[in-house]
Amino acid sequence: MEIKLPFTEAVATRFDALYQFLNRKYQLAENHLTIDDRTLRIFTVADVNKLVDELILANPDSAHQMDDQIPYWAEIWPASRALSRFLLNHPQKIRNKECLEIGCGVGVVSIIARQLGARVTVSDYQEDALRFSELNWLLNLGESPPGTLLDWRKPELNQTFEVILASDVAYEERFFYPLVETFRTLLVPSGRILLSEPNRKIAEKFFKILLQEGFEYEKLQVTVDNHGRTVQIGVYDIVRKSG
Repeated sequence: MEIKLPFTEAVATRFDALYQFLNRKYQLAENHLTIDDRTLRIFTVADVNKLVDELILANPDSAHQMDDQIPYWAEIWPASRALSRFLLNHPQKIRNKECLEIGCGVGVVSIIARQLGARVTVSDYQEDALRFSELNWLLNLGESPPGTLLDWRKPELNQTFEVILASDVAYEERFFYPLVETFRTLLVPSGRILLSEPNRKIAEKFFKILLQEGFEYEKLQVTVDNHGRTVQIGVYDIVRKSG
């Protein structure tokens, strides 16, 4: 594979090291992702289902307990496309702001946010998600992001942010209260959370908890393409209740 970009030597060296490491571990796929007027080149795992099968075969006695290891991060989800599209249409919400993306996956949302002038820290529970995110930052932005491992259940990070970005994180009830506590811990008092969610029934309880815990939100439906099918994704602009 040949990458033709005006990389500096330092960027090219780091990109090559990451690419070689990930390519030995996974079968990689390069995607040309168009969101409104932007086209990104994004590397993902080529066959996530195969990856899950291999994980289960390697741990047959604990397959029902493996949710933390399932590589949800390894592909591009419609919710990340929707949040990216929302940011492109509302750049003032993040421009020149300190942002944290939780569950960064392969880095689509954080790349768009950075292109729009945000200062973005990427975070995920899985180390390889941070590696894919950095690989894609290098390819699209020519720089590496600040990044950190972050467990929503124990958000050990000595920094607060003006904006928290999150796509498709409210998918399991056991994470709902920890997520709200993560928002409370890592968000500055006047900050906001921009969160996309694919209108799952289970997430209704999460948004009820948000209201109960002192937050309020506005919801906008964003239309995106998902493998040739149009889907509606809810994007929530969440702030602490005033007063």
